[in-house]
Amino acid sequence: MNTFLIDYQRIQTPKRGFSRLFCDYASEGEARNKLVSACFHLDYRKDADYYRHLGILASKKFRRQELVTLLSRQNRMFGGSELQLQEIEKLRSPRCMAIVTGQQTGLFTGPLYTIYKALTAVVMARKQKELFPEYDFVPIFWIESEDHDFAEASTASLFSGSGIEHVTAEGGHRLVDQMVGATRLGTGINDTVRHFLEKLPDSDFKQEVSDILISCYEPDNTFEIAFAKTMTRLFRSHPLILLSTQDPEFKRLGSEVFCRELETCPSSSYDVVAQSSILESMGYPAQTKPRAVNAFFLNQQGQRLKIEQPEPDSFVILPDRQRYSRHQLIELCQDHPEKFSPNVILRPLVQDAVLPTFAYIGGPGEISYLAQFRKAYERFGLVMPFVMPRGSFTLIEPKIARTMDKVLKVTGRPSFSRKQVYEAAFQDIQQLRKSMVSGAENHDIDSLFGQVESEVARTLSTLEPTLVKMDPTLQPLLAASSGQIVKIIGNIREKTYRAGRRKHDELLQQLDKAELNLFPEGKPQERTVNIFYYLNKYGPGLIDDLIKVLEGYSTEEHLIVEL
Repeated sequence: MNTFLIDYQRIQTPKRGFSRLFCDYASEGEARNKLVSACFHLDYRKDADYYRHLGILASKKFRRQELVTLLSRQNRMFGGSELQLQEIEKLRSPRCMAIVTGQQTGLFTGPLYTIYKALTAVVMARKQKELFPEYDFVPIFWIESEDHDFAEASTASLFSGSGIEHVTAEGGHRLVDQMVGATRLGTGINDTVRHFLEKLPDSDFKQEVSDILISCYEPDNTFEIAFAKTMTRLFRSHPLILLSTQDPEFKRLGSEVFCRELETCPSSSYDVVAQSSILESMGYPAQTKPRAVNAFFLNQQGQRLKIEQPEPDSFVILPDRQRYSRHQLIELCQDHPEKFSPNVILRPLVQDAVLPTFAYIGGPGEISYLAQFRKAYERFGLVMPFVMPRGSFTLIEPKIARTMDKVLKVTGRPSFSRKQVYEAAFQDIQQLRKSMVSGAENHDIDSLFGQVESEVARTLSTLEPTLVKMDPTLQPLLAASSGQIVKIIGNIREKTYRAGRRKHDELLQQLDKAELNLFPEGKPQERTVNIFYYLNKYGPGLIDDLIKVLEGYSTEEHLIVEL
């Protein structure tokens, strides 16, 4: 696999790029130093921070035995391998830390970046073990099953024909605002799976892909169970541990955070606002806005309901209009923590209170909003873990690589490398098209036409003294004739350009197809396309191949991988 690195700063096209905060965080320089110092507790580039954080986690009391029991039960239910179950046992020791990542329960695992998060956690756990052999590091995938954005979670996208095909599942008897993970697939999932498989081309691996999806996405399964079983199958040869956070036992482990939020709200929201003001003073916009209460209430139907605070000690559950005093709501949380769900602000606090989180593997958006939470962490007496960028890939199929080779040949820039062609495509693909049309041969034509125009002008100018001496009225005629000749040359030049464009029409069409693969629907490939499109063509071993790539490269740059 040929691999090329592209600096995030160079990916600036609309909808395709990354926020300035993330670009600064992944780069080097004073802007990054100020950002990390003001918004995070730890810097993964500083050796001293590693030893400090290891000491903090090793001395902190976590409910490790209960955590191991919970994870063992869940991963057995998900079909975990012996390797994965053995990995869970390591968490009994205070010298075992977690490398955590997570994502919502997307259909067939959702967009590619879900897989990239998981494999980055696996690689980072291995790398930390190599650096600190006296400790263990286990990769944990937090299944975000309590999200209620069903439209996003229930769609899987793949390349089909000359465009993108979206396959959508319907939730069986789903209610408004019901948690996605708890939604049952229903009998319609059989048609969804069949429709998805029909869109995949025949290949040596299609039967294996079919077996995975049919066995995991059964009508009686919930979205969470189907997602978890699929992830377990894909990573069964790697020590990835899955964590279901809607489990009542997990809620009990995190109940202290829920109760603390209810006791002190809206204080944590004020903390987020204050930290956001620091960010904004540095020129970064806030990514998320806090609520008075950064938690939801879960009713018996699994719907996430907003908790409003109309008065300091009075709470209302909407839209049911149930009223509670602060004391009543805290008492309810103590007795039934499973009735509460964290929002985007409280979620990482619950995570790092329950898990011995050494590092969190986050995407660009997550890193941007985590920068708003430092003060909230401090209020809860927590230290932010290392926040590390996930691996970010664009997968280049052979037909696309061949197109880029052709583009390279006609750009007219002998010093242009393969990497620079990819950089040009990510930075400004329209300019790359222009470079192709006015490629090497057209640069020669430009020079030739320039020489002709200069020679004609010089030759005509030698006539002027003689003609004027013979008859001054001939000078305007000479000037007019010169203009006509320049116009004729210009017409010939334009027809020549048109001929050149016709010659490159086929390659331009191929570049359009390449653009579709690089940026389907104008977005990065990793935010749109489903992993099974590639596993069907290149086999489940692609997971192992991408892990090997990540083992050799930093996640601080975007990775172009030619398959």
